[in-house]
Amino acid sequence: MASMPNGRAAAHRIPKMAEVIAAELRAKILKGELKPGESLLSEATLMEQYEVSRPTLREALRLLEAQDLISVRRGSHRGPVVSLPDGGVAARAVAIQLQIRQATLADVYQFRMLYEPTAARMAAESATPDGIRQLREILDEEAAALGSSSAFPAAAWRFHSVLMGLSGNATMAVITECLQHISEQHSARGLSTSPDQRQQEERSLKAHRKLVDLIEKGAGAEAEKFWARHMEVVREVQMGWFQDQQITELLD
Repeated sequence: MASMPNGRAAAHRIPKMAEVIAAELRAKILKGELKPGESLLSEATLMEQYEVSRPTLREALRLLEAQDLISVRRGSHRGPVVSLPDGGVAARAVAIQLQIRQATLADVYQFRMLYEPTAARMAAESATPDGIRQLREILDEEAAALGSSSAFPAAAWRFHSVLMGLSGNATMAVITECLQHISEQHSARGLSTSPDQRQQEERSLKAHRKLVDLIEKGAGAEAEKFWARHMEVVREVQMGWFQDQQITELLD
């Protein structure tokens, strides 16, 4: 009898029971039926519910734990606890892929320039009082961090992250989170060696304030054009910082 092609055989592979259980629990977590911080049922209850042995159940839990969807506390009387995946894991994976493809810091910034101005327009078009409040609170953090080459970039990048979130586009927000650590560390290292650090931070804060004013007015088109111009100016400054630096070095 002729053997079945590998691809066809793989397509008909029957999932292990542990994979089936993990998939069902994963779906409940991703749909919000099981929320972060909430305990799953005890091992004994889950074993009874799925009619499986302890080793099979623990294999299913290990699959979920490897995806950062649950945390298993050894020796605890509570069941596994639902958790949110650590964004740093995704950021490191993205950074490694960029490094493998020999991407540069200029590539990263050029990509950001493609979508951040659009996000600024979208944020202005759907601005809410709560969103404006969030942005202005971060402006206060930036003002308080002036002069610190570590605290200021961190606050400034929270501004970027919140801005992406206010755009209403979840994909933009996730991508920004993946690139945040790379860009934040690049800014921090560049500012720490810049002779006009304070002036650059003040210019950045002034631009952020201007953007928030435009968003609050609902001036979408103007916000988009302003942010594109601002990012072009910043690009000229940042590309002089550590041109030959490896992207993965910024994950330390």
